[in-house]
Parts: sequence; C-alpha cells; structure tokens
Amino acid sequence: MIKVYSDYVACDTHEEAIEAQAIIINAMRHIPKICNDRDMFLLEHELGEHKMLELLNQRGLTCK
Repeated sequence: MIKVYSDYVACDTHEEAIEAQAIIINAMRHIPKICNDRDMFLLEHELGEHKMLELLNQRGLTCK
C-alpha cells in the first residue's frame, strides 16, 4: 500500500516506490531518491498531499 503525506510517500514494496517515483518525476521533473527505512520505502515530494493522492488515483494505485 502507498501512504501519502504532505511531503513524502511511504510504500510497502519496491515496485510501489518505483511507480511513485515515476509519478513524482513526471510532475516535478526531478528524480526523488528512494530511501529504505525499516520495512518501508520513502520518497520525498513537493506536490502536497492532495495533489499526490490525485496523481496516484489517476494511475489506479491503492492509497491510504
């Protein structure tokens, strides 16, 4: 599952992190680093929680 916060995204799997990274790249034109923190993959973004949720929903990804 992908969890969206105001300035980062937390993903349960590496595949989800890659997908979220692609969305952020397309929206912001920079490559966010995927950080592995315990059992999650974290990506920073500057899109805001609402916009990031909207972009993930457009791709049909499961969010919380």
